Amino acid sequence: MLAAVPIALLALSAYLCGSVPFGKLIAKRYGIDIQKRGSGNIGFANVLRVIGWRAALPTLALDIAKGFTPTALAVYYFDIHTGFAIGIAAIFGHLFPVWLRFKGGKGIATGLGVLLGATPVVGLIGFSVYIISSLVLRNSSRASVAAGLSVAVSGIALLPTYSWAYIALIMIALWTLRKNLFGTVPSYDV
Repeated sequence: MLAAVPIALLALSAYLCGSVPFGKLIAKRYGIDIQKRGSGNIGFANVLRVIGWRAALPTLALDIAKGFTPTALAVYYFDIHTGFAIGIAAIFGHLFPVWLRFKGGKGIATGLGVLLGATPVVGLIGFSVYIISSLVLRNSSRASVAAGLSVAVSGIALLPTYSWAYIALIMIALWTLRKNLFGTVPSYDV
């Protein structure tokens, strides 16, 4: 019973951490409202497209950190299952940030942070597939799906105990990228 209170507080903290719109804050330093440029997304790919690498790399690092930090804390103090649950709360913070009227990003980088915090080998596999797919496909949405599928397959094969988490992460990614993948929103190049 007592463990439920810290877990609930950690989940709320993870959501709030995930909801910090680093891409928007960094773009603002360049005098740009990132939600009104490019795809309107607050994440790495849109910041890269609109502003360039100097703004995109800190956005990527901070979005990964906001998934990694609460997940790693939950893994350290509880277990990997709890870590994934807390990490998913951080992803939902990124998707639905309270500070931006619940209109956030796609959660891909934050999801990478969750993976690195819970099962780093699977996270590194997904990141590697994203990089390779981005270079080959020249499309961030498709590269994200390829990475997500590689996470699901490698995660289930290597660490089947956490299959539910890998399936949840790919389902979240497919849901957030659905408009990009099925043509209702332009699918931007990397």
